[in-house]
Amino acid sequence: MSVHHEHGGFVVRIELSADFAEDYDGEADGYAWLEAWRARVQPRVVRAVFEQLRAEPGFAVVPAARGKSPSDELEIAVRFLPHDEKKN
Repeated sequence: MSVHHEHGGFVVRIELSADFAEDYDGEADGYAWLEAWRARVQPRVVRAVFEQLRAEPGFAVVPAARGKSPSDELEIAVRFLPHDEKKN
């Protein structure tokens, strides 16, 4: 059982946008540019973040989905492991 509990945080927010010419048909394409991001780029970003966090000894890293869509937000729980608990 822990005696003290401390918190910290670090936020990386990626805002996506797209500009189109006047002849753009609007949302009829189903937000193809956004779906391309989600299919190709987002998985690489997520893997890279987890890879780098897990590369640091002494920390446990797990996804922390708290009811939000994983296509819109990635939340990660990172927990410091005291010397006697180190596992990764």
